[in-house]
Amino acid sequence: MASLAKPREQISGIVGGKIVPATDTPLLTSASTPWFGFLLEKHNAGDRQDILWGWHRAHVGLITKGQIGFSVRNFSGNREHVARAGNVSIFPSGFDETLFSISESKFEAIVVELDPALLEALLGDHMAASTSTLVPQIAIHDRYVALLLRAMAAEVAQGCPAGALYGHALSLALATYLARTFSVKRRIERKRPLWVAGAKSWGTLS
Repeated sequence: MASLAKPREQISGIVGGKIVPATDTPLLTSASTPWFGFLLEKHNAGDRQDILWGWHRAHVGLITKGQIGFSVRNFSGNREHVARAGNVSIFPSGFDETLFSISESKFEAIVVELDPALLEALLGDHMAASTSTLVPQIAIHDRYVALLLRAMAAEVAQGCPAGALYGHALSLALATYLARTFSVKRRIERKRPLWVAGAKSWGTLS
């Protein structure tokens, strides 16, 4: 198992073929605290412009205020979405290019980047691999993810008074939940045929 280490200093993505930070002025960043969980930032629209974003890392976001519009581009065309306060979105590594309509939105959001090295350290090779096959979730309601991201942001905002182990625990809880709930592999496993003793037919795990 890999050793635990402080992850990347800025949440980033691919713009114009280059890896760039999401913003140089986040409302909140775990990089300036003793936090040792997943890299966390809090963003708002500010005076930023619309941006076409590529995903070289998996990201999980929670809209905490307002809303943001965005368009997901893939081979079948554009799909328009609006994420509102309380909505969670999960963007896997390698997800389709996403055009965020920042200039026309007013929002605040908590964003977490899933660092592969920290995932392996927290979950081990087998479970960490599940997070590499996450199924995209766009503007969904997931109370558990929302609670975890709010708890992580609150700890970071207070300067991490509970210590490194608390950050590890929250990050582990988030990673485990994502791997068990939203990975392609786990969904296939839950649907595999199941013989129930005494039954006359095959069923599936739900």
